[in-house]
Amino acid sequence: MFFEAVIFFSLALGLSTLAAIVPGVRNALFVVALPVAWVALALAALLANLILRDPTGCVVLAIVIVIVTLGLRAVNPKWSWIGAQLFAAVVMASIAYLVYAAFQTYARGLSFPIMLASTLLLVLEVAALGLSISYAFEVVDVLARRESPLVRPQLTSMPWVALQVATYNEPLDIVRPTLESLARIDYPHLIVQVVDNNTRDPALWQPLRDLCEQLGPRFHFMHLEPWPGFKAGACNEATRRLPPEVEIIGVIDADYRVEPQFLQAMVGHFEDPKVAFAQSSQNYRDWEDNRYLRGLFFSFRYFFDLTMPCRAHRNAIIFCGTMGLIRRSALQEIGGWSEECITEDAEASLRLLGHGYRGVYDKTAYGAGIMPLDFDGLKKQRFRWALGGIQILRMWWRELLPFGKHRLQLNGRQRVHYLLGSVQWFGEPLTALFTFLLLLTALMTALHHQLPLRQLTGAVLVIPLAFAATGILRATWAMRVTTRCTWTDAL
Repeated sequence: MFFEAVIFFSLALGLSTLAAIVPGVRNALFVVALPVAWVALALAALLANLILRDPTGCVVLAIVIVIVTLGLRAVNPKWSWIGAQLFAAVVMASIAYLVYAAFQTYARGLSFPIMLASTLLLVLEVAALGLSISYAFEVVDVLARRESPLVRPQLTSMPWVALQVATYNEPLDIVRPTLESLARIDYPHLIVQVVDNNTRDPALWQPLRDLCEQLGPRFHFMHLEPWPGFKAGACNEATRRLPPEVEIIGVIDADYRVEPQFLQAMVGHFEDPKVAFAQSSQNYRDWEDNRYLRGLFFSFRYFFDLTMPCRAHRNAIIFCGTMGLIRRSALQEIGGWSEECITEDAEASLRLLGHGYRGVYDKTAYGAGIMPLDFDGLKKQRFRWALGGIQILRMWWRELLPFGKHRLQLNGRQRVHYLLGSVQWFGEPLTALFTFLLLLTALMTALHHQLPLRQLTGAVLVIPLAFAATGILRATWAMRVTTRCTWTDAL
């Protein structure tokens, strides 16, 4: 029965994925979407029966998918039917494969060394498929969900805001357009605090100081040298030097050009005292005519158009730093920015949510920065993000697990999102290793050799590759829908 379940659920997964990406189906009316979804199940049953010669079993498995879909719709009533069926197929296919793989590992009388090696492979498969399920959840939760538009509260007051621009060895040509854009922001109670952190060459930081003087009294320049704690330490000191009337702090990267309406659009969220931070979407410029930058741009947009909206549904967004605002009193309540974490912004949002606050995500981009212009710059940026994610996991892993005594008041959904956000950096190497082992197993089987692992034969051998193919198809489809890019750009 395990073999039959793997075959049917995998076919249901592939056909449900194809049905979902048909234009107009994912959020169609129930009377339209339900027949399309059930046609996909009927085709899966028909194809499975051709392989298995078990019509009764195929019908039973189709009913299982329908029951799981009903359960998912009950838990997530805003999901469309085809979206719930797609996620049900992802989950059931993954579970069926893992159960079958475990049966092959422990019920086939393998020798101890082969059983041990197969157990390690099974652990790898559990991790890879677990991450695959989480990615599928994001896609369904955003693309197949009836979404209510974000309500931007009207400003009833104009609290003082300080926008902090941290610089380190930044050329004036990069920072000047940023500061000039901040000078044009349409908001009366604003301070722009330029914090130069450990730039030793006066030829770099003194012209920046002079520019701030030219831009007027709204601009405050601060040079810190030597100063511990990197950017977090510099921003903590800058916050301590702010006038007491400043209630909201914003973070702007040194290369961002900010739209004049940024604060008018975002500050109103802080009318709710439970809102500790509000994050707008990040965006980039000067990428259209470069193939490398085009691909990089759409990969960045995937996070802000898919991952962040999914997390926002459960009050589990991260504070991404630039183009975000944070309530000063809440930041002081948690002790300021952590100087032990290289992604101090994301770490702070975890603590803020753990203190019972709420975060708001606005998908609108109110500014644009510069992406890493070469692969070396991209590696440094990704290393910083990956290191920060692992540091957060190291600092807070006990708070992210469901058992034990917790200091942070996180709910289960917030814990899951932050845990997956930290471990996702292992996703690509896990997937690469998993795919390599599958290809190697297939090659050795074709050559009539055997690896010291439990053997998957026949149709099951290609199932993990089918998982990978449908995962790539879902991600490509999601990127194309959310970013409006072409299929070529998405791939």
